[in-house]
Amino acid sequence: MLDNELIGLFGGAFDPIHNAHISIAEKCVEEIGLQKIIFIPTGSSPNNKKLTNYKHRLEMINLICNNPNFQVSDFEIREYINKKKISYTIDTLRFFSKQKKCTFFFILGSDAFSSINSWHKWKELLKYSHIIIIERANNKLYSDNMPTEVQAFFENNLTKDINDLKKYSKGYIFVLPIPMYKYSSSEVKSNLKNNTEIKSMLPKIVQEYISSHKLYLDSGHIK
Repeated sequence: MLDNELIGLFGGAFDPIHNAHISIAEKCVEEIGLQKIIFIPTGSSPNNKKLTNYKHRLEMINLICNNPNFQVSDFEIREYINKKKISYTIDTLRFFSKQKKCTFFFILGSDAFSSINSWHKWKELLKYSHIIIIERANNKLYSDNMPTEVQAFFENNLTKDINDLKKYSKGYIFVLPIPMYKYSSSEVKSNLKNNTEIKSMLPKIVQEYISSHKLYLDSGHIK
């Protein structure tokens, strides 16, 4: 086994961060033995997706980082603010991989993985980390539903042995089913906009922040 710190890199808009995100992070710590989860909110989306102001998204993540295993990085946000760079995962992994004595695990959902061939330099991701695919309850990962090149990428690099993730510092794909991951940020925002049930979706401290700053009252909100 490598004597490396095991670090999960959890990227996304986090607009807003919600209980499913937190459950995923906790499960990666419990099931895989990751010692740290770093939340990395998107700076500028490659898909031109409208995002709530980065200051709000960062602060909402900071509110849930009372867990000693959780941290937040503003790397992608700084890259956009300072250099106007689009947030590409490959650039983020290259940045973090410069740290010595660390094994990194890039965390993403099965729905995102199924279309990973649309990502910038996607075939190079495993040069810098392992990939942890979170299998959503309503989006089971079946290789025959993926594009042929993604299916080959998946099958050629898949391991079912957690020890492989600790013996080697990069290069493997591991699938982690999480039944409680049942909703998305889009559904959370829709409920907020329509003033319907959100108590089960958001930590109370995040609910209070959203309410106090009057976020997500309108679709496309970028306050």
